[in-house]
Amino acid sequence: MTAGDFYRIEFRIQNSVQKYYLIREIFSDAKKFSASRLITSGTPPTRTEVNRCASLYGFELELKCIAKAAKYRAETFRYDQYDDADAVFELERFRLLLARRMQLSPEEYASAYLASIPEVTFEADEIAKMFSTGTIPRGKTLPEVNLVQNLFNAFRMRDGKPITLSRLSKLHAVLSANLKDEALPAELRPALEKRIAEFTRKIKAGFYPLEQCILLYQDFAELLPNEPVLLTEVYASLLAGFGYLLFPADAPSFEEAVSFVRSANPGLEREVRRLNEEKFRVKAGGKQKQLELF
Repeated sequence: MTAGDFYRIEFRIQNSVQKYYLIREIFSDAKKFSASRLITSGTPPTRTEVNRCASLYGFELELKCIAKAAKYRAETFRYDQYDDADAVFELERFRLLLARRMQLSPEEYASAYLASIPEVTFEADEIAKMFSTGTIPRGKTLPEVNLVQNLFNAFRMRDGKPITLSRLSKLHAVLSANLKDEALPAELRPALEKRIAEFTRKIKAGFYPLEQCILLYQDFAELLPNEPVLLTEVYASLLAGFGYLLFPADAPSFEEAVSFVRSANPGLEREVRRLNEEKFRVKAGGKQKQLELF
């Protein structure tokens, strides 16, 4: 779980018996989603009983909350082409599970991301070493090094702000530094600006962000077929801004994204379950970590 764990104890009177429940709550889209599990009846639960309930059933409550939030998002968004509630549920479930997984540091994530780009010839550990110590791997050419440096500078530009033509032009300049002198073709600027405006309008109108990112990428690929690195970074940056990390960035499509998360969800769920179990595990010679309530 993350630092934003919201648990509380609630009592309900049923058949003249006071029952105490552990409530797990998560917040998404300015809404609260909750799930409950009975702790005990009659007398208020002890701290040990509360923690035992969280240890045994905390992940079950987590999954129920995630399912409710994912279902809400799948049913709330508008769609252009991919109106498949089951597929969107899987995508949103993956996004919410991923947010609860132990995250990489920014440096680790940047190195892994850059190494995944087809045009990059560096391994993740080589990228990490180059930026931490300045050591350039043997056998790498200056253009290869410049590309990695440019991509890292572009990565650091990510701030979740909306895409604009000015931002796209700046990103292109950063990625082209010491590699080529061409700016974005002037004749394409009106078409790019029009497409960006449409993307922004659709997002504000409540269309599904992942679908709109994919459609924008596909249209950009037709307008800028010779800019694969730029397209990859634009797409990845947009996804990250909406909380969609680790989605396939090469030749993206809705079908590929759905296939990816359906294969990744079981392993991700096991990983998050393990983290939940470790949170409440009693260590030898120590005390069980107490559950923070509010």
